[in-house]
Amino acid sequence: MATRTFLIQIISSVLLLACTTPAPVVTTDQYHDKTEKKSGSNALNGLQLKALQLMNQQQFEQAILYLQRAVKVEPRNPLNWHYLAQNYWHLKDFPSCRSMVQRAISYSQFNPDLTVANETLLKQCAGN
Repeated sequence: MATRTFLIQIISSVLLLACTTPAPVVTTDQYHDKTEKKSGSNALNGLQLKALQLMNQQQFEQAILYLQRAVKVEPRNPLNWHYLAQNYWHLKDFPSCRSMVQRAISYSQFNPDLTVANETLLKQCAGN
């Protein structure tokens, strides 16, 4: 009977641990909310996800290619423009960064977190 109680305690502990382990967080950069939900089609989400993966690997030119496709799928999505601006910033192409972040700002007025991130990025682009 003691063995059965012991086994139940072990199984309960394992189940509790499995339920409390947090999901991995995909990090991209300091300018946007890493937990933000993406809107739009599955194609758009796939393009954004691939671009974020490339950004994490510091393959900024490749990420730009995916984001340019994402802009064609959904041209008013502020995240597409914001991510493009980030990539241009990393490549030190500050005129393109400013242009992309201004476009992101024009579409992000209903997202206060993204608006703050865009304004921060614009200041960094303008300072160079």
